[in-house]
Amino acid sequence: MVIDVLDPRHDAEPVYWTVLRERAGLRADWSWEVLKTQAWAARTPQPVTVLRDGTEPRGVVSAAWVTGRTRRHRFAGPGRGWFGGLDVRGPGASAQPGWWFADAGDDGGVTQVLETYVPAMRAELGPGFRAMLLRQVGEPGVPAVSGRFRLVRRTEDIAVLDVSAFGSRDDWMNSLARKRKQNLRKIFRTFDADPSIAVRCVPGKEADPVAVAEVLRHNERKHHDVPIVPLPHFVGYLTVLLRQPDVRVIEYHDTRTGRLVAVATLLDHPRLPIARHWGALGPRDGGRPNLYFHFYGEAVRWAIANGRESVVFGKKMTEMKATLGARLVPQYAAAVPVLASRRPT
Repeated sequence: MVIDVLDPRHDAEPVYWTVLRERAGLRADWSWEVLKTQAWAARTPQPVTVLRDGTEPRGVVSAAWVTGRTRRHRFAGPGRGWFGGLDVRGPGASAQPGWWFADAGDDGGVTQVLETYVPAMRAELGPGFRAMLLRQVGEPGVPAVSGRFRLVRRTEDIAVLDVSAFGSRDDWMNSLARKRKQNLRKIFRTFDADPSIAVRCVPGKEADPVAVAEVLRHNERKHHDVPIVPLPHFVGYLTVLLRQPDVRVIEYHDTRTGRLVAVATLLDHPRLPIARHWGALGPRDGGRPNLYFHFYGEAVRWAIANGRESVVFGKKMTEMKATLGARLVPQYAAAVPVLASRRPT
């Protein structure tokens, strides 16, 4: 087994990367130019590790190398620090694991991470690699990651809406509880009758990344419930992400001013697209009430029209998403110490 530990800031796109993405079903946030742009704007080094059998990629893991040098308002420097841990996570959408293996097994690849990836990174990073945080572990992977000195905790569930049984947005709406269905119908009628708001679903390349960043930053300022506040959405990153061919954008414009008042991005996938970003101005700032509910319906309509099986609506507000028909998928995070034996405990 050959193992490539790559730094997107400095390493060129591997010749096998397109094949790997297609085989693994990795979405637009795994595009190499997106990974490169994100890595240059990150707090930490962002190693991408590929396991391959000759020229055939057999697995990939995305992580952040966190050390005592990591700071909230400091970009990753040229050095990587001697002591730290790996935060294994998806490079963009936190609703999906940050790894894929061709032979993942019943536990979703958790055993592969522990038995193959961890020793490889121990050899790469040296004895200063002391711990790993493994996010988005599904229930089947919990037994594999549990053990002495490990801390496993359930995190926020992931909302997934299955739409393959519906022929239209109305079919989906009719499957919901009466009160929710009546509320949605009123919302859709209100938007349809409002000439001051224009809604469109377009390829990402048609969106203005500056306007998108402005709305997303407005939305992020409202949320301060995480230990490490996310970095703002950089226009450079959004510019690269939006021009990927598998990105769609749902936009809401005020027709009187042309201003973007709400936006959502969809990372397309043949089976399981992800609703990646959402941002909206409040009514006092020029937005409209109930924008999120309308967007949810638009995403459902788009998915049905394009033959998708489900849509991942991510974390947060899971109880509300359940009333919109989403099933809640349990997710876990595991803190795993790494000992000098080069094997996880």
